[in-house]
Amino acid sequence: MRWLLCGSSPTPVARRVVPAILASLVLALFGTVFIIWAPNVPGPGWIRGAYVLFVVVALKLPLIAILWWLIARNHDWPHSQPKWLPPEQAEILAYLESEANRAALLPDAVERLGYLSQEAWHVADRLEGDAKVDALTVALRIDLVCERARRERSER
Repeated sequence: MRWLLCGSSPTPVARRVVPAILASLVLALFGTVFIIWAPNVPGPGWIRGAYVLFVVVALKLPLIAILWWLIARNHDWPHSQPKWLPPEQAEILAYLESEANRAALLPDAVERLGYLSQEAWHVADRLEGDAKVDALTVALRIDLVCERARRERSER
């Protein structure tokens, strides 16, 4: 399943997941039609039972398996530490810093920067190693921008 949906990437890739889900949906729809035809299958009851079992396993199980794999691979449970990949960590920190720079120019900069500061400190609490140092740097930069915005507001 991992090879089908991820390829060489560590996470599922949309250009692989979407066609797989669409193909399995088509199979599942055919499965529904074939199950509706089950009473018309000639022969004894065990043949009908085998027919229904085949239709469910062959045509509906692929969709169930793909969806179950996508759901079950998420190991982040409530109240547990998030597990961010290094590209995600850098993306989150870059987003927080760019939003802080953008928010500094807005009339409600202090409130926005206060929120972004809380988020940056939250991220810094969750990381380890070099990523933690980067997150602390971003949090401190946002705090400096927030303090500057507070001073400018009080001068007005």
